[in-house]
Amino acid sequence: MNKYKNMNIYWANLCILNRIEADEMEKAAESWKKDKNIEPRMIYLGDTEEIQMYEKLDKDLAAGKVGFDLIVSSRFDVFCSQKYLQGCKEQLFPVRNYFDVKVDLKGIQDPEGLFHPLVVLPHYILVNTNLVRNEDAPQSLEELLDPVWKGKVYVGSTDLPSGKSVLFNIWYLYGKEGLEACVKNWKQKSAPSAARFGSVKGECPVSILPGVFTGPGPQDNLRAVCPREGAPLLPSYAAVRESDIAQNVVDFLAQSAASIPFITLYRERAFAYPAHPRVSPPEGSGNKMFFPPWEWIKEQDMEYFEEACKRMS
Repeated sequence: MNKYKNMNIYWANLCILNRIEADEMEKAAESWKKDKNIEPRMIYLGDTEEIQMYEKLDKDLAAGKVGFDLIVSSRFDVFCSQKYLQGCKEQLFPVRNYFDVKVDLKGIQDPEGLFHPLVVLPHYILVNTNLVRNEDAPQSLEELLDPVWKGKVYVGSTDLPSGKSVLFNIWYLYGKEGLEACVKNWKQKSAPSAARFGSVKGECPVSILPGVFTGPGPQDNLRAVCPREGAPLLPSYAAVRESDIAQNVVDFLAQSAASIPFITLYRERAFAYPAHPRVSPPEGSGNKMFFPPWEWIKEQDMEYFEEACKRMS
């Protein structure tokens, strides 16, 4: 008989660090198991796993109850959608009072305090300077909605958080018309890394990518531009299920994915901007940033948004 009580952790976070994340979380889980007689069970979800986060939550909610004690994901849409966590908030444990957040990221906290932001990934416009003169380089996201850029803008796949977050932020800024312009005129690649490679090779003059893909490399034909509107953000959130071990789960989160060493790892390896007030931002990240306010998010038709993302070529 298992003498430990299980703590189920649904995990689909920053895919560029998935092996490192897994190693660190497994270490934290083993330590916690010895000290607390509670066994954190890592359930990895996503494109490199047997099942997607959406499929797992669909099965849970069809049965009437979420199966996680802790969920950590950069799949921001599962936190925003009425189909998923917005539709089962009564099953969640408020975590806001247990974690502080940098002042400039207070706006990405949900009003009920159910979703704790761990880090955000700012996105920038990446310009191939062999194809676009400096004086012609786009300075705003709005410029890229013009039909003159049709077929000339790459984003990562909208099946993945990066590409989807870019379109989500455009939707907020420029409404349905702006979102439909992206769907009609821009192109998606299999991943942000593929979009960067395409930019380097001259396939497309412009990409919109996370900061980790826009930094200096051996190529000298790329230049990053922070959009005039600010850098659109992709947040990574954590949420806890209401249960008799909810406080233990919060404590585990504080000592693992929300801890200073873990958040520092994200900053150093993924150019992530930390929400933790005691972890300094990555060098060169002092630009304006934005993410839609939750008051706006709650009023949106996420099913329409998902359908629009699927229509993008």
